[in-house]
Amino acid sequence: MQNRYPTGLSLILSLASICVALFAADARAQNNPELGDVHHNPPPPAPEPVAPAAHHATVQRNPFDRDVAITGTDHAAMIGHLGIGWYGVYSLPYGGATLQMNGTLTDAPSVDAPAIGARYWLNETLGIEAALGLGIVSGGVRNKMGTTTVEINEPSLFGLALHAGLPLALATSQHFTFELIPELNFGFVTGGRELGANDADLAGILLEVGARVGAEIHFGFMGIPQLALQGTVGLRLSYVGRSQSIGGMENTYHHFRFGTTVEGTPWDIFRSNVAAIYYF
Repeated sequence: MQNRYPTGLSLILSLASICVALFAADARAQNNPELGDVHHNPPPPAPEPVAPAAHHATVQRNPFDRDVAITGTDHAAMIGHLGIGWYGVYSLPYGGATLQMNGTLTDAPSVDAPAIGARYWLNETLGIEAALGLGIVSGGVRNKMGTTTVEINEPSLFGLALHAGLPLALATSQHFTFELIPELNFGFVTGGRELGANDADLAGILLEVGARVGAEIHFGFMGIPQLALQGTVGLRLSYVGRSQSIGGMENTYHHFRFGTTVEGTPWDIFRSNVAAIYYF
């Protein structure tokens, strides 16, 4: 009869050896901070890309696009916005003209006052506007021939122009507004000129009352509804006063005129009948 215990014992010892070997291998794989062993875990898998949500909002190229889309016209979108613009050049008279026996002037000097102004629409029909123009003139001429020097001083002048208007929108379309603008213009000039021993005091005044009719065209068809160009013509009553005082002698001239705003050379229309306005 064979003794099977040694064989069983050998089997148990073999299994125990295998378990010890597996445990030792696992222990070697573990981090040992005391020995400076740092185990770098593999990075987590990158998340799958998520498709961006569809963006259905319309990108506005111009801050006024939304207002125009709501109101339907460029003009209505400008209500409540301040417009700054060019209001032309005002010719302000002053003394120094020579009056002939037939009542005409051989010289009618004036000071140009370019005007910048503002317009504000209270509603779709009524608006208000005002403009300010300044004109400053000074200079002289010096001629020297040998030991002879001749100096001619030009007038030193200051001119101020004020404009007030009440624009009325009579009809509108998408980019076009037909307007009537009652207006009042006032200006004056003050200054002087050196004339040898005596100085000449120069002054002038301008007063205009009337109304213009025309169109304000917005550049909404070009994507710029806040930019507008205005062209008008009208009727007005004008008063012009000039004065020149030298020593104890004074020369004054007064003139009334009723007529249109278009006068002089054809390109003078750009001096006072065309305005450019940009709304903010």
